Amino acid sequence: MPAPTHILTKNFLPLTRSYFDREVLPCLQATQESIQPTIKRYSIAGKNICIYFYGEKIAHVFSLALAHQQEATSPHNDLTIHTWDSMPTKKVITAPWDDIEFKKDQAHTDPAFFGVYVGGEESLNFYSPETKTGYFWTHDASRVPDWSLGAPFRTILHWFFTEQNVHLIHGAVVGHDDTSVLLTARSGSGKSTTSLACLLSGMEYLADDYVAITTSTTNKSPIAHSLYQTAKMTREGTKIFPELENIIWHKKYGEGEKAVVFLSEHFPNQVKNFSPLSAIFIPRIIGGETTIIPASKIEAMLAIAPTTLLQLPLAETNKVGAFRDILEEIPCYFINLGSDIRAIPEVIKNFITETNLEK
Repeated sequence: MPAPTHILTKNFLPLTRSYFDREVLPCLQATQESIQPTIKRYSIAGKNICIYFYGEKIAHVFSLALAHQQEATSPHNDLTIHTWDSMPTKKVITAPWDDIEFKKDQAHTDPAFFGVYVGGEESLNFYSPETKTGYFWTHDASRVPDWSLGAPFRTILHWFFTEQNVHLIHGAVVGHDDTSVLLTARSGSGKSTTSLACLLSGMEYLADDYVAITTSTTNKSPIAHSLYQTAKMTREGTKIFPELENIIWHKKYGEGEKAVVFLSEHFPNQVKNFSPLSAIFIPRIIGGETTIIPASKIEAMLAIAPTTLLQLPLAETNKVGAFRDILEEIPCYFINLGSDIRAIPEVIKNFITETNLEK
């Protein structure tokens, strides 16, 4: 499916239930008739998620980022996802912008059914809240960009978890002594570099790009839940952390691309599935010495909301209210990143200990 040249806004194209029924569902049914799925069950943020992978290639590449997640033991599925591509069956889906009926469909959207085309990864994503079922299709699993493989099914998980009062947030999460902090700001602010420096210093690691946050029922601290065991590195990052060079999954550095590292196999004792969230850090590249100073709730909201909402299609307006509730529970700070990247983790660890964040 070629990408459109003029329709997309913000990299997303909303899709309709009629288009799903007409084009996508028959393709899935044809695939199910000819391919025995690989079934994997995960427990993520306290929910049992069952994924049907149709085809060996798609099962391999789309499960790498989830390898650290605990296997769900209950037969009950809170969410089921079907994922497939057209390579095994050669069953092609007509692109929505080439579909004669699509424009007519858009006048009759179904608010109880989510659908979106994601540009860049050239994928179709659908979710039915009624049946708690998601559908993910891409034309060729071998051509999906690494950044997508590093965060598979993010759009579907966002739709599902929002219903469960669990909220995806754009940010990295690192921890010390079972206490974690969220680093959140626009891209290029130093989140990934800081989280990798923390990992290599021996700190706990939950996320590099996206994390799920839920409010605890037993205390006031929110809980950070890891979604993916992925880290992303720019070409410059490989120079900063040469010890990671040999475990990079693919060494591709096209325009705007980052290399992907899957961490749990190499750092099994540090990649965590969840941790109490005790502070929000807003990273800023300053130079000199690394320092941590107070930030206001408004400044933290401006760090979290814009990048999160822009990257999550069909996000509900009440997301801002959810972010506000999380911010009210924990303190917020600026972390002014100094020139010595390797010194940053010690500053964070000392801050956690000296300010009793773990309390």
